[in-house]
Amino acid sequence: GRSDAAVRMGAGAMTVTTWKSTVAAIGCIACRNLENARDVPAQLHHPRTGQGKSQRASDWLSIPLCERHHTGRDGIHSGTFYQKYKKDDMDLLAWTIEAAAKGA
Repeated sequence: GRSDAAVRMGAGAMTVTTWKSTVAAIGCIACRNLENARDVPAQLHHPRTGQGKSQRASDWLSIPLCERHHTGRDGIHSGTFYQKYKKDDMDLLAWTIEAAAKGA
């Protein structure tokens, strides 16, 4: 299926499984960019932007977030993340792509 497709990167290819591992290894992208904390263990968040109510985005759009920033009181799923940090899924996704491109 589409989620198992490989993306051409130079001479090699990256599978979605490798991408998810790469993203998870970055650690919590919110801790990294908002609190200057590195190597905080992360869960993979799937953005809801542009998705239906019960749909989740492709694994290629995964964002690494710690439990606090993912499902905690002020986490992205709490509804208060944006009010507290003035950042949304697209900001977090951009930070994730940038960190992965730089080799985290």
